[in-house]
Amino acid sequence: MSRLLRLFRDARDRWRAKALERQKRLRAAQVRIRDLEDSRAYWKARALVAEGQARASAASGGETDAERGEEPPMARVPTRLANHHYSLEVMQLSLQLYLHASFGCRGVSGVLRLLAGYLPLGVPASTTVLNWCCRLGLARLQRPLPRRDDWIFVIDETVGLGALKCLVVLGIPVARLAETGYSPRHGDMTVLAVEMTVTSTGLWVAAVLEQVSARTGVPVQIVADHGSDVRKGIALFRQQAPDCVETYDISHAIATHLKAHWRDDAHWQGFLKQAGATLSHFQQTDLAFLLPPRQRTKARYMAMDAHVDWAQRLIGYHDQGDFSAIGRRCVFTANARAQLRTARGKRRVEPLRALIGTHYETRAALCEALQAAGATALEDLDDTFWRLADQGYARFLQAFAWVLPYRARLPEWTQTIAVSKTIQTVLKTRGLSRATPAVVLEQLAVQGPLAAPVAHFQTRLLQHLEREATKLPDGATWLASSDIIESVFGHYKAFTARGPLKEVGRLVLLIPAFLCELTAPVIHEAMATVRTIDVERWIQTHLGPSMLARRRRALRPAMKTA
Repeated sequence: MSRLLRLFRDARDRWRAKALERQKRLRAAQVRIRDLEDSRAYWKARALVAEGQARASAASGGETDAERGEEPPMARVPTRLANHHYSLEVMQLSLQLYLHASFGCRGVSGVLRLLAGYLPLGVPASTTVLNWCCRLGLARLQRPLPRRDDWIFVIDETVGLGALKCLVVLGIPVARLAETGYSPRHGDMTVLAVEMTVTSTGLWVAAVLEQVSARTGVPVQIVADHGSDVRKGIALFRQQAPDCVETYDISHAIATHLKAHWRDDAHWQGFLKQAGATLSHFQQTDLAFLLPPRQRTKARYMAMDAHVDWAQRLIGYHDQGDFSAIGRRCVFTANARAQLRTARGKRRVEPLRALIGTHYETRAALCEALQAAGATALEDLDDTFWRLADQGYARFLQAFAWVLPYRARLPEWTQTIAVSKTIQTVLKTRGLSRATPAVVLEQLAVQGPLAAPVAHFQTRLLQHLEREATKLPDGATWLASSDIIESVFGHYKAFTARGPLKEVGRLVLLIPAFLCELTAPVIHEAMATVRTIDVERWIQTHLGPSMLARRRRALRPAMKTA
């Protein structure tokens, strides 16, 4: 028995050593094949570029890049990074396609697969692309921040499916505001903090602001909407930093005033109610192209100008009298003939009997046929006649007849929107200063006399603007809007919308990633300083298991028993 055991053990060890040796040779062969394929693609690309340049040079009589001693840009040797399979150029192109060109991870892999036949590029897997994005985001989030005494913070919270909330703090120095035209873009902002919590309170927001201030310096201004927890957190933070100015975002402020202005307006509320009912009733019909915009579920009064503009355009479409776009023809019906007979007499209309039931593409074609049949004075055909003869018009009235009585209200609503838009335009292009109320008043004076309700609305907005402007020091021109952070959240939610569950998860690391400039040095530093395991540790510390992972674990199918 002992001899058999020894024999079997030796056989097992020899088999294991042989298997390990075969695996080693297989891996070496795979690496060599990969290198040869990359080399082949590289030299093939260089040969194709050189061949194309030679043909162009022969046709033009000029010198090629090789003859001038210059290397073609597309034939440069890829930059290899230590411990990375793919080159720096592949990483940079993948990040640009995913973060800036809005390709999905699988879309990035598909594009690079198409380019692999023309350029010496690798094709990373979709999970690899997302891993690079998260590493870049974490590297930008954890990098040292410069200490300054002129930081402006822009803060807000975003939520998703589940209990987690995400607080984002963006920063921009006062010195850069004039360069951006007081309307900073993504690349102008610096991500100072991305923090998650289940219960967002004023104390927690204040603690986050204190932590950020300890790294960057106390800000001179904080711009935010008036969310209850954010507002309380800023108030608690200002107790420790009284020189910091809190500014109410002008977009949210005007939306709040608009809501208060139109809250008790029965005509406006009835208009919105009928617009919503029309949208739901006719959205699957031939009139879908004329429907009003859908009302937002959140921040509704930040987009009410779209409804007013729609009503104006729809009434303008009605006044043109051409309803051929609806796709229904004009028909000279018996009822239309009877209406003409009542208005003009039986003898004058009798020759038109032969036209009954004939279809015409437009009103003009019907009028020509009536005139050819002996009818006269066709320019005074009234609305009653066209309701009977124009099927497109009749169909239009079925859905939108309720809009026409609001014609008298539209000028007042248009003035209200114009006042709000003028104030926002001035503050978002010239910033907020103590001179801003006078500048706004000068711009508003150009609009001419206002209706009494609009004048009252304008007065309340100017009072709010005066309160915000007096908070600023003399000579200072600072930020008036937090639109930039709303734009950042919109871009971030475009990524989360691709996932099965729109939760606050690892994709929050994309916020610092797509705000940074995707240059080769930035990407090289991120890949050298942050590892995949660092991303996983950050996720476990700040987020925990994802909702999708918990769902799969909880709802996995039961094991079948025999």
